[in-house]
Amino acid sequence: LAQYASLDEARQAIESLREAGHLDLQVYSPVPSEELEEAMDIHSSPVGLWALIGGITGCITGLLITAGTSLAYPIVTQGKPIVSIPPFIVVMFELTILLTGIFALMAMLIHARKPAFRLAESYRTSFSVDRWGVFVPSRGSEQSRVETIVREAGAVDVEVEVHR
Repeated sequence: LAQYASLDEARQAIESLREAGHLDLQVYSPVPSEELEEAMDIHSSPVGLWALIGGITGCITGLLITAGTSLAYPIVTQGKPIVSIPPFIVVMFELTILLTGIFALMAMLIHARKPAFRLAESYRTSFSVDRWGVFVPSRGSEQSRVETIVREAGAVDVEVEVHR
């Protein structure tokens, strides 16, 4: 676990570690940072896709519910079609909005791994104040190489836990 005093040092450490083949990193930051996301090779969130799937599901469900109800209980009025889209639009719209919101919320919670009932063991309270942290799980001979990389990037503090 390496602690950094600046964003640039943390970004440099992440890039160096990824170049060395360490892709399983946990990064802690006191503020959101696009630079860290780029260094971690995070380009987009899957939440938008889940929201789209929810919206499509809601629209189709609204159509199926209203058309099914109209077919199950037909009311023939002056020869108009029993299944007609215009009166169904309100229900389709409402279910589209409802399921988009529900799917987006659930996707956000799942992909953010929330709710977190306990903090990760590598988390330090200084990461919420003024420090950036990079946690690299490594074993054996990798551990000294990782320690060298994070120290060269300018780590203020490095904690090494020895596993046997």
